[in-house]
Amino acid sequence: MINKVNQDVVSLLMKGTIPAASTDNVREAQRRRQADMSRLRTQKSDYDSYRSAGGGSPEQRQQQTAPVRVEKKVGRNDPCPCGSGKKYKHCHGRGLSDSLGA
Repeated sequence: MINKVNQDVVSLLMKGTIPAASTDNVREAQRRRQADMSRLRTQKSDYDSYRSAGGGSPEQRQQQTAPVRVEKKVGRNDPCPCGSGKKYKHCHGRGLSDSLGA
């Protein structure tokens, strides 16, 4: 039974043909691909104008978006601002060290 299935599969595979692409179709596809790539290429002047419109380097943009702190940041070993007398890391800052990956 297995031999019969194997013979059927092999005969089916041997009857099948793989269609070969003609060289004209291949050349036309290559020309289209090259035309598409030539449209995607940018010149240095295009890149410079984009950078100047975007705000410059990433470091400059990061400095512009930095949050403004009204109060002084509490250190981990400073007393907790709630008035409990405990260190900040043992009081309200306890869960922060776990979420920061420290």
